[in-house]
Amino acid sequence: MRSVTGRSAPSSGNLPASTEKARLLDIEQKGSGLEDAEEINNDTTDLSKTQKPDKKYSFLAVVGIFTVFMLSGPMLIMSNKYILKDIDFSFPLTLSFMTLTFSSVSCWVYVKMNGIQMERSKTMTRSFYTRRIIPIGALSTGTVVFGMTSYLYLTVAFVQMLKAFTPVMTLLGLVIFRLESPTRKAIVCVLIICSGTAIAGYGELNFSIVGVMCMICAQMFEAMKLVFTQVVLQKNRFSLVETLYYVTPMSAACVFFFACILEFPRMGQDDVNKILSNTQPFMLSCVVAITTNVVNTFVVQNSNALILKLAVTARNALLVFFNAALMGETVTILEAYGYAVSLSGFMAYNYVKFQEKR
Repeated sequence: MRSVTGRSAPSSGNLPASTEKARLLDIEQKGSGLEDAEEINNDTTDLSKTQKPDKKYSFLAVVGIFTVFMLSGPMLIMSNKYILKDIDFSFPLTLSFMTLTFSSVSCWVYVKMNGIQMERSKTMTRSFYTRRIIPIGALSTGTVVFGMTSYLYLTVAFVQMLKAFTPVMTLLGLVIFRLESPTRKAIVCVLIICSGTAIAGYGELNFSIVGVMCMICAQMFEAMKLVFTQVVLQKNRFSLVETLYYVTPMSAACVFFFACILEFPRMGQDDVNKILSNTQPFMLSCVVAITTNVVNTFVVQNSNALILKLAVTARNALLVFFNAALMGETVTILEAYGYAVSLSGFMAYNYVKFQEKR
């Protein structure tokens, strides 16, 4: 029998002030770089934050994993966009439920076939599950649903530009929960990000207030999930398999609940036929979703926080260029300028947080 192990983190109440400050900075430094978790179906990353393992990987393995990391997120976004807009399957909750259910079942089969023992099974009481896992599943649902819905109203390029706004939401969440008092430099960086985002929005030809509000809501849910997870579960270091095993089914259940209310009643036979006649795109979305979950969590566990943020930022920028150059999406000069300003503020903000952490 193989076992999944994890180490318990010390309680923040027993830590000196300097150590506690470093921990909170690490929450923001590493967590807010996962805005692509947002990436529509990545609802597992925050729980699986662990200490870097001692295992060393070969150069080819690192290159392969990094390549999958850079490609899986954009592939998920493009496949979901194709289903929602090109196939005209305008049911983001249903699509989210399908991908989350596929991830849950795949993880369950993997655990049972390999005889993996869950070390957290003894602590996974009804009270623990209700107070800790269910809220995270609900917040993940908000991230998934609002993030995916935004693609019904906005171009892929513009959505990637809006993701530069994520640190603003994360910092706001930390301030609201009184976990951090932002420095003057951090506030200046946030103002630069806000102004750049505003300029990009003003230059967007297909601007939709509904789409922008959906994206902002997705970022708010992601920030709240990040803060809640790190604060509540700091004593329980979940492994990759444990995270998928316990959290993803609850996320799927939350999505299913809202789909029953908002989407299933208005879904007709024609919409069901769209699924049956386009099984390959739907299966591709499911496979890419679980691949994205797994590889994103692995990269978070084994990479430097700053390197991770740089990789995610580069991935978003490349996706903007790809859609503008090859997919026919229009990016105006003013919009590109605003995005450049936002990226400048984003990079400066990461540098400031990195210096504070040191």
